Amino acid sequence: MRALRPRVRVLLRSSLSPLLPTAVFLLAGACATARSASSSSAAFDAAVAQASRRCACRIGVSARHLESGRTYERDGDSEFESASVIKIGILTEAMERVRAGEIELSDRWTLTAENKASGSGTLLILDPGLNPTWNDLLTLMIGPSDNTATNAWIDRLGIDRINARMNGIGLTHYRLFAKLPPLSRSGESPPSWKGFRLGIVTPNETARWMIRVAQGEVLDAATSRRIFAYLDKDPTRLRIARRFPSEYLWAGKSGSMHGVRNDSGILRTKKGRFVLAILTDGSEAENPSAADHPSVLAIADVARAIVETWMRDLPDILQKPE
Repeated sequence: MRALRPRVRVLLRSSLSPLLPTAVFLLAGACATARSASSSSAAFDAAVAQASRRCACRIGVSARHLESGRTYERDGDSEFESASVIKIGILTEAMERVRAGEIELSDRWTLTAENKASGSGTLLILDPGLNPTWNDLLTLMIGPSDNTATNAWIDRLGIDRINARMNGIGLTHYRLFAKLPPLSRSGESPPSWKGFRLGIVTPNETARWMIRVAQGEVLDAATSRRIFAYLDKDPTRLRIARRFPSEYLWAGKSGSMHGVRNDSGILRTKKGRFVLAILTDGSEAENPSAADHPSVLAIADVARAIVETWMRDLPDILQKPE
């Protein structure tokens, strides 16, 4: 038996030799991909650092290309003031209660002078007595980010149940703290937003929720489609989508408070879907134009750096995104 061993080793080497070039090619390809990913990550880190200097603010990023699985994050698990991005949790709980048959979206709610909220939105400038449906209130809460509509939904759902719903689907850093301040009455001092905290989110969990929406995995596929429809109705294109042409379709949720500018959502292109969540805080900049706030421009710069870099070697998979 010992005499056969050298021949066996020769046969093994002979049988493996045709596979060696392929194995070497695959290994080289894997190494090249790893080097490319490492190089991209370093470039993205530099882009985030430059953007952070531009706005003098903290920036957290979570990004993923759904079809290829490419990912990038920077301070992805860090907690940020949510501003209106917190409203994705209110939407989630609302849609679960609709799915359970506890809420009819066709029912109506009445606007009064007392239930108007301060800040963003349309309802605060309209006359009391208006009777929008609860579906209208969801549309106003997500697109125009109406704070009065948001408070109506918080009153109906309850803060604890909203937080429990998001924690229950694995978003354990999500926390809604309070309703939005009421609109000041004639002769009263304006509501103080100083020190006010609406809620907490992280870039990674915000992106994870958006990924689940895109993949039909928030509650169920039908509910995910309904949620996506709200995100798709009237999202701002001044932040993540700012540097991209209109044929790149954008659906998402943004948020703003003093020192805070956030954006998150799903960018649909012929090269697939990009999910991005970019959160900022700490900026003390005051700009006459909200559209050109340094933090808004920083978000746009980071988004462009990530998407354009990834797109360079991604194949076209769609003729036209939907």
